[in-house]
Amino acid sequence: MAINVADGGIKNYHNYFVPEDFLSRDSRTRTIRLRDGQRGVYASEDFITSLHAGLDEEVGDASSLVMYKNGYEWGVSDMKRFAEKMRHEFGGGKLDIWQMNRKFVLESWWWPLTTEGWGAWAIDFSFEKQGMVFVTIKNSAVAKAMEQVGKPVCYMYAGMFAGVFSVFDREERGGIEVQCYSMGNDCCKFIVGSQKKVNAAEFWRREGASAKEIMEKLVD
Repeated sequence: MAINVADGGIKNYHNYFVPEDFLSRDSRTRTIRLRDGQRGVYASEDFITSLHAGLDEEVGDASSLVMYKNGYEWGVSDMKRFAEKMRHEFGGGKLDIWQMNRKFVLESWWWPLTTEGWGAWAIDFSFEKQGMVFVTIKNSAVAKAMEQVGKPVCYMYAGMFAGVFSVFDREERGGIEVQCYSMGNDCCKFIVGSQKKVNAAEFWRREGASAKEIMEKLVD
């Protein structure tokens, strides 16, 4: 579980506190780059709203699955990129992310996304033995861009968390949003776990159960 930046690890800048620490803008090419050179893109609230509206118009109810799958692929790709970065930055080129402190790794992964405007998160590992992790997001970029529609809208987040934990746990995970800002709540809540757990949560959500009730049912 050791983290040792001195033993072969990168000895320079590690933490990011504002977007300017994590992103660089090239005024000549008008491009945005992450610190590791990966291409970034600016997405406004209008873009997010239009993307969801366009998908709804084109594929109807299947739009939620499209957003979930996009989020999943993003999560898998981003965690694989991040795992390599962590291996060299904190693992001395020897330790992989699953050999490091779990919470440290995941907090390090999410923090740049917080500075980029994707919201602040909290992870509840209390029910790992039951095969689940609970994630809370405040100021979801998707939910804040959408109207109060009375149903979950953060399918991309759910997919992203499923992808990230699938890579980290080296086992297929699913994700589902059980509470959303667009439903009038102050934050969004997600459950990440086996597909069996996710399917059960989806059933109870459709039956009108609250996030608290769903979580209680899943841990019984």
